[in-house]
Amino acid sequence: MVCADPIRPPPTGADAQASWPLPDRFDFGESTRLLRAGRNDPTVIREADGLWRTGHTEQGPSTVRLVIQTNGRLDAYAWGDGSQAVLDTVPAWLGLDRPEPVLPPHPVTDRLLQKHPGVRLNDTGNLFEALVNIVLQQQITWNEAACNWRRLCEVYGEPAPGRPDMRLSPAPRELRRADLDRIMRLGIRRQQAMTLKELAQASSGLNACRTLPTAALEERLQSLRGIGPWTTSMALGMRLGRPEPLVRGDVHLPHVVSWTFERQPRGRDARLES
Repeated sequence: MVCADPIRPPPTGADAQASWPLPDRFDFGESTRLLRAGRNDPTVIREADGLWRTGHTEQGPSTVRLVIQTNGRLDAYAWGDGSQAVLDTVPAWLGLDRPEPVLPPHPVTDRLLQKHPGVRLNDTGNLFEALVNIVLQQQITWNEAACNWRRLCEVYGEPAPGRPDMRLSPAPRELRRADLDRIMRLGIRRQQAMTLKELAQASSGLNACRTLPTAALEERLQSLRGIGPWTTSMALGMRLGRPEPLVRGDVHLPHVVSWTFERQPRGRDARLES
């Protein structure tokens, strides 16, 4: 657990605030690590005692600051029209609303749980934003994807409430009216840019189906052009807190799993499913 020392006073000017007791086993750093797309992500700033994160709610945009206090309490402060709405979602996107993930017994998984106790899955509640972020990671390196995410947010995201030096992720309306060639000039490949436009057109339907069972949601998402099994499983697993999706079509993951569990240098998706 990351702790502040001494207890930090609340910031001035916040539109809403809330506080929660943290479980004894909770790794804030590892549980929130994948919420940030690279060190220069304009939507997330990590601090020694917490983080800042921007986002969209049905009530409007928001900026949240989370602070881990030495007494085991999580304090949250929010700005913007969506300030109260986003605070209501903080326990979900930190994984505090569910128990720690349970892994099948195995010497490898047992060691992982001992080494990384208190890691939770994130559910940001924003399926559109999750898919945009993951689409930008299709078939390119992580560093390239992080740079493209930063550029997309800087060009099509608005300044964040309470933190004008941060940006909101692009809203669907901004990507719907964005010129395809201009998106591509940011370094984004044509197929990815077209998929972003497709997601923006389908955004209202995406919000409506977010609570579907995982299998039905995967089927619905993969009916969209440019969205396949890899993108679906990554978005649902990394950003929507779904433990069921198996990542298929990843270049490296089958080999990593095969080596970790069986000391075999090469693996296949079919072996992951067995």
